Amino acid sequence: SDPDHSNHVEKALRLGFSEDQIVAVLKKLGTTAGSVDPNTLLSELIKEGATSSDSTINLAPFVEDICDNNDNVILPENADDSSNLKPIVIDGSNVAMSHGYKEVFSCRGIKLAVDYFRQRGHKKITVFVPQWRKETSRPGAQIKDQEIMRQLEKEKVLVFTPSRRIGGKRVVCYDDRFILDLAHDKNGIVVSNDNYRDLHNEKTQYKKVAEEQLLPYLFAEDKFMPPEDPLGKHGPTLDNFLRIKPVVSEPLQPCPYGKKCTYGNKCRFAHPERGNRPQRSVTDILSEQSYQKIKDR
Repeated sequence: SDPDHSNHVEKALRLGFSEDQIVAVLKKLGTTAGSVDPNTLLSELIKEGATSSDSTINLAPFVEDICDNNDNVILPENADDSSNLKPIVIDGSNVAMSHGYKEVFSCRGIKLAVDYFRQRGHKKITVFVPQWRKETSRPGAQIKDQEIMRQLEKEKVLVFTPSRRIGGKRVVCYDDRFILDLAHDKNGIVVSNDNYRDLHNEKTQYKKVAEEQLLPYLFAEDKFMPPEDPLGKHGPTLDNFLRIKPVVSEPLQPCPYGKKCTYGNKCRFAHPERGNRPQRSVTDILSEQSYQKIKDR
């Protein structure tokens, strides 16, 4: 019956936590959700999470004051680890040809991409390359640094998609399907500059992955550089795009318009003067006034 308790539980369920977790911690504190200080609750739950066998205990989803309007969890920097990072699926052909300026299949480009995500802490990285790229380099299909592919294969990072010869003719399986299938099954991020438009109508999941889980990139000489805003300026940052559960490491900047802001709850900047009170936008207020006038008639 406690509305504060219900709000915490509802938020916990939305973020994948259980009611038993927050109840257990509140019981230990001997208080209710409405009367406990958020900072105290945060401190106790972090301690509990560090000693408990249930590593999912975490205060952040339950405390209103440390979550933003999009339910992004604000955690200490050391709370983020590789378990919160999405799997990476690299389109090896696309990356290698991009690094080779579309003239050479540069295996070094693949390694640069793999090293980039390894340095960010990703443990689950898969690179798809057609099997025929194992063949000896030819003038019309130059391949550089093939030993890199062999090393990545030994490290179980790179896999070759099937191909074979029938009557002297090479038969190649379409590697793009393997890429999109794995990204869908593992909720992973596809690293490619290909939009996969030819597969959008084949399966609904292919279109979804291409639109929501695609990370483009560029090479500045030997520097692999993905964008900091993969889904545009109104989308998540690169850090949150690569995470399973988004994390806000820094507080939002204060709104430059302050009290004169007309965006209401849709404003992406912080409004300390509002506290926890919701504020409607000018559009919502005008719509409500118009509806009221019509109703009064």
